[in-house]
Amino acid sequence: MSILDRYAFRKVLKPFALILAVFTGIFVIIDLFDHAHSFIDNQASLGAVLLYYVYYLPLIVVLTSPIAILLATLLAIGGMARGNEIMALKGSGVSLYRLMMPVLAFAVLVSVANVVVGELLLPPATRSRLRIKQTHITKRASEIVTSDPLFVTPDGTMFIARRLNTRTNTLEEVTVEEFDNEFRPVSRLDAARAVWEGSSWVFYEGTMRRFTGDADDVTRFDRLDPGHAGPHPDELGVRKLQPDEMPYRELRSYILKLRASGRDPRNLAVQLQLKIAFPFVTVIMTLLGGALAAGARRSGFALAFTAALAVSFFYYGVLQVGQVLGRQGILVPWLAAWISNIVFAGVGAWLLARAPK
Repeated sequence: MSILDRYAFRKVLKPFALILAVFTGIFVIIDLFDHAHSFIDNQASLGAVLLYYVYYLPLIVVLTSPIAILLATLLAIGGMARGNEIMALKGSGVSLYRLMMPVLAFAVLVSVANVVVGELLLPPATRSRLRIKQTHITKRASEIVTSDPLFVTPDGTMFIARRLNTRTNTLEEVTVEEFDNEFRPVSRLDAARAVWEGSSWVFYEGTMRRFTGDADDVTRFDRLDPGHAGPHPDELGVRKLQPDEMPYRELRSYILKLRASGRDPRNLAVQLQLKIAFPFVTVIMTLLGGALAAGARRSGFALAFTAALAVSFFYYGVLQVGQVLGRQGILVPWLAAWISNIVFAGVGAWLLARAPK
């Protein structure tokens, strides 16, 4: 690494760390004020609240790092432009593209770090955060759940129900599907209801189908106890799968099981693609920040800073629109997730090409 690379790397690293810390603090403060009434009304302990925000940190960092690196690039390159350092480098034969190389390398490192955080830290942290919110902060009592409970056991068995009554531990219009290692259905149990009787689910008034080659073995029953010891009714009552709770492979497997069961997981398919697309927005924001900063000496730093904030808001706006279009089936999942990256990567490359070299 040359002296120029180390210098540019340090110039962007310091403001990035500071801005990321500030944004994280602002995020926590806003969320704290937004949920303060819930913490007070439910008499949540200080330890539970602190743990809640500790487990929130991985998601906050992933969400705020793109804006942080955009502003850090603007401050670093813009500061060099205002101090005539870029002009001096140009006089020495160093182009803006060469100057941006270590900054882009830093952005790639941040993107890789976000991928690692999203795969290794974010899923368990999100599960722990939601569990703390459910049990220690909101303290929801047992209630009737009407929003289609769905659960996948560790061995891949899928429980789908129309309604869960946590007072009577009863599932209504329930389906249980088992899959092989290639996500092909092995058996399907459909019952009018299932009751948790001590240690397992007992099913009433339904059919059991076993898929063997081209033939289906169908058995009707009035009462059946296949020995499903899980999930416990409490797990069904509090467990609601979120994309942030699952790493890429687990979410992909979950989507395949949903499709095999006849459900349409378009929203989850978009979220799966976002697990790849979103971390690399840091590289795009770096391109935009470098292009805006290079012209800050002529247009004014305040204007460049305002433009950078506007770009970040527009990016998240296009990202949300893409997700909505993906959920509606107007865009295929990969395009719904990547459309904002494609658009703003093009804008960043165009601005950088037009920036004074």
